[in-house]
Amino acid sequence: MATFRRDEGGATAVEFAFVAPILFLALFSIVEIGMLGMMSSGLDNAVADTSRRIKTGRDDSAASAGAFEDQICARMGGSVTECRSRLTVSVQKFDRFSDANVSVNTQPAGQFDKGSAGDIVIVKANYVWPLMTPFIATAYHRDGPMQVTLGARAAFKNEPFE
Repeated sequence: MATFRRDEGGATAVEFAFVAPILFLALFSIVEIGMLGMMSSGLDNAVADTSRRIKTGRDDSAASAGAFEDQICARMGGSVTECRSRLTVSVQKFDRFSDANVSVNTQPAGQFDKGSAGDIVIVKANYVWPLMTPFIATAYHRDGPMQVTLGARAAFKNEPFE
């Protein structure tokens, strides 16, 4: 029994067993922060590119909220069906920027009115991202204990395309 108490052969393994969960949680959190940054940047770019079609009056610009979501999801990569289930958009036209300013902070609700030449348009998109680690949720708008909402907004005046 005395030799057993003096044997320190497995001490490192036992210490690692205590530290390993914290280490792996920290590593997963770092990876998840990188993924959130990538998804946020991807959403911003997809909204900007898809909004540019409306702004310039292109023939292939969306004619409905569903088509607009499809165009955003096509630029974000991954499964379009899964993206559509996580994405909510609104496209609204306004007469003055001061009127549009009030609407920017509201949540998108599926409206779609891309206006015509010279109209002021606000594009809002929210994307719900599931989390692997719960500690990241405190930095973002939470929809639940294990998901965050990423948002992208675009405000512009349609070009005189008509």
